[in-house]
Amino acid sequence: MKYNKRTYLVLIFTIFSFLCFSQNRKDLSAPEIVKLMIGKTMEIKSMTFTMSKKERIKGTYPLQVSDIKLNVNPFKIYFRQKSPKDGLEVLYVQGSNSNKALVNTNGFPWVNIHLDPMGGTMRNNQHHTIFQSGYAHLMSILNHLTDKYKSNIDNIIKIAGTTKWDGRQCYIVVFENPAFKYINYKVQKGETILTIADKFKLSEHMIVELNNLSSFEISAERTILIPNDYAPKLELLIDKTDFIPLVMKVFDDKGLYEYYEYTNVKINPILTDIDFNQDNPGYEF
Repeated sequence: MKYNKRTYLVLIFTIFSFLCFSQNRKDLSAPEIVKLMIGKTMEIKSMTFTMSKKERIKGTYPLQVSDIKLNVNPFKIYFRQKSPKDGLEVLYVQGSNSNKALVNTNGFPWVNIHLDPMGGTMRNNQHHTIFQSGYAHLMSILNHLTDKYKSNIDNIIKIAGTTKWDGRQCYIVVFENPAFKYINYKVQKGETILTIADKFKLSEHMIVELNNLSSFEISAERTILIPNDYAPKLELLIDKTDFIPLVMKVFDDKGLYEYYEYTNVKINPILTDIDFNQDNPGYEF
């Protein structure tokens, strides 16, 4: 087969580009992979996914599995739980319903209820609020840690190998923080556990647990114990093509603290008003 000059040049350019692209991907360092992941995920405007999570609650790891639709801004979320309570639904639309979540408990009291997403009922036995669904919360933590330890970042973030997850080729990236420790912190006027956690990018649930607190309120001038960072170790499976995290494991000094799996992930699907409306014919509110 003969090639004309134009076809020959296009073929050479295509091969060269492929080799350069492959080489660039192959030579990415762990910090570069994390940086790409943070950038890619912060560009997400909407997503749908199935989340399986295990969070340590009083020494146990109850499994929760939910199908989720999420719009980032304005914040809208719908999820239907598959386990442990199949059929439980939650719908929240920023600025609607007096900023309360509509909840179909699929059981007693057999009517839809309206709950404060930051209230005790919705936060019971949960490490995070619905506002921390998706990737943004995780990215803010990683962005904080990579900036805080940037002078030693090559020794803290490592590639531990590759694997296949949910049909996707993934990097295994491990963040190990030898500087992790618990410190005393004097609560300032107007602060709550939530504002302290947000200020230092910590787990509010961990702070509550460490100090045997019954709520997220705290008295000013009180000295409490807090971690200096979110965790001493994080392990991520990061999609090699889309640079999104598909699995996240968080460890504290006792072992596994949090475990999250993202499957059936679709980035920036077209979601319309009906996706976040209780009258959606596929919902059971």
